[in-house]
Amino acid sequence: MPDTPPVQPAGEVRVTEYFRRAMRRWYVIVFTVVAAVLLVFLHGVSGATKTSAATASVYLGQPFTPTGSAILNSTPLSNPSISIQYVTAPEQIAAAAKAAGIDHRSLRKHVSVIASGGAAAAASKAVTGGGPPTITITTEGPWTRLKVQTVSNTLAQSLINYANRYTTRKTNLIATRVKQEQAQMKAFQDIQARARKSIASIDSSSADALSKVAAESPFVNDLTTAATQIAPLAENLGNDQIALAATKDIESAQFINRAAGHAVTATTRRNSLIIAAMVGLIVGTGLALAWEALATRPRREQPA
Repeated sequence: MPDTPPVQPAGEVRVTEYFRRAMRRWYVIVFTVVAAVLLVFLHGVSGATKTSAATASVYLGQPFTPTGSAILNSTPLSNPSISIQYVTAPEQIAAAAKAAGIDHRSLRKHVSVIASGGAAAAASKAVTGGGPPTITITTEGPWTRLKVQTVSNTLAQSLINYANRYTTRKTNLIATRVKQEQAQMKAFQDIQARARKSIASIDSSSADALSKVAAESPFVNDLTTAATQIAPLAENLGNDQIALAATKDIESAQFINRAAGHAVTATTRRNSLIIAAMVGLIVGTGLALAWEALATRPRREQPA
């Protein structure tokens, strides 16, 4: 009996067979890949001079209690999602768009806000605490570098102002106290200066020693009183000056770096071309297989 080819099991898929079918329509795959790459390339060339990006980074600060004895862990801004929601709120987007001269309806999808560090990891588990995170605000879109820079910096400054509501009041109170203590310190130093001047004047006079002692007595008391007041006042002033510096430099939200607009790099376009070629290859292979299946499908016989 003549040899017969082995029967293929039902449902078996042979990859080589699909590959041969696709290669019979190779021109479909080539055309699809070229079309996808060309489309992305032309889009990149047309928008290369218009697409810009700018990133601003904000440190949200670490507030202390009013006395400065402990850290305030559970604050609204210790949860990064609150900061993200604030920055992306319609009011903030509209204000930033107005500052940059951009239509706010097209701006929202071009702004991305990312939290990192601090409580960002804890917040992802719905846990607050551990200090506020760093917020990064990036604007990328078909505008000039100055416009995207303005958007990112405006949103960042708005977030800083929102974050510093508590620390601004605290800073103002401490600054007022420092000014009062400095004024008191100057007043006591003026008393000491006048007392020393009066004592020196009495010492240089021609009065007898007993009269000099009697005349200098009230000025000596002024010197003693001023010295007694200056000692604790100087300590309080020093502590408040340190607290004021800590409130401004540690507790308050501030820029880590301001946004600087820049054109989108060619590396981004190169990656887009690679992705377009891969997508074109997949789509072209599918079209080639579909075309081959339609071409080889048995036709129905026409009824007599």
